[in-house]
Amino acid sequence: MTRPMSVAAAGRFAALASATSFAGVSMFAGFVYSAGATPASVIAARLLFGLFATFAVVAYLRRPWMVPAREWRPTVVIACAWLTVNVCYMASFYYIPVSLAVLIFFTFPVQVALIGPLLARRRPEPVTLGAALIAFAGLALALGPDLGELDWRGCALALTAAVALMMTFLMSRRLVVDQDMFTFSFNLHLLCGVAVVAYVGWTGGIALPGAPVAMAALFGVGVFYILAVCLQFFAIRSAGAPQSSIMFNAEPVFTVLGAALVLGENLGMGQVAGAVLVIIGVLLSTRAQS
Repeated sequence: MTRPMSVAAAGRFAALASATSFAGVSMFAGFVYSAGATPASVIAARLLFGLFATFAVVAYLRRPWMVPAREWRPTVVIACAWLTVNVCYMASFYYIPVSLAVLIFFTFPVQVALIGPLLARRRPEPVTLGAALIAFAGLALALGPDLGELDWRGCALALTAAVALMMTFLMSRRLVVDQDMFTFSFNLHLLCGVAVVAYVGWTGGIALPGAPVAMAALFGVGVFYILAVCLQFFAIRSAGAPQSSIMFNAEPVFTVLGAALVLGENLGMGQVAGAVLVIIGVLLSTRAQS
């Protein structure tokens, strides 16, 4: 008789699925950029699609529209952090190579594994922290960042995005446990949507791609984004922030593999070896939870 999947195992699986979906966002976004769209357009599409999608889910499932009044302050903080992640991460690409920006950004699992237990007044688990470091080493090997074009602005933006995502992981665990996950996600995107509309009004609009195929790809960005976000919150709720964050090291690996399979880009031995290290780190993380 097959044993049912534990809640923690389901959470880790959801984290991997979320990482895969975020990799899909990157793939579609790259195509949209090549068609003439700007990063602001992609950020706006992601957040507004997230708002409309969560609105539809909350309405269909008849869930509460608003988080409890006592939870508004942390929800606003998380919304600001989430908006910071979206803006700073994309902006860092203008100043430093993408591979370096991704590598700096994915220090957030190590931050979660180290800072999370300290906030809970307990020691970091050696296996969990070691798994995060191994996975990060794998990313460094797979991405092979170009260190010849360092710009402190790009490094600062990528690091700010990493810290903001670490805050999102650590703060959202209690919120998605204590209240409805879809209600929280709707309120999160409602706050971000207000900021996006204000930005669009202030700058005079955003540049959308003209080709129908590119618009379909932009729609794909939105679909994969909201799927990834919902899976991310479910993973944090079920498996916890440290375990879930380590799984997200697989996102750049999935992106590289997707580029090789879909776009025909070549894979080097360093990328393959780095992917193996990331997998080892993920497996160690699951052993730690077991």
